[in-house]
Amino acid sequence: MSITSDQNIQSNHKDNKRTYRHWTTLEDRKLLELRKSGMKFRHIAEELSRTPISVEKRYRKILKGDT
Repeated sequence: MSITSDQNIQSNHKDNKRTYRHWTTLEDRKLLELRKSGMKFRHIAEELSRTPISVEKRYRKILKGDT
């Protein structure tokens, strides 16, 4: 592999790295409001720029009172 290919691979790994974003109070409120209106997790995820699984996990955590 050439140096350029190695650099591209390393660059791609950095771009694909997942980073955790903390949930804000405003996002929590919006999540609860949208869910209460009957919206599905995948649509809420699009609204909040998060993954559906992240949204569902946060919702369940809020309901349990673990926030």
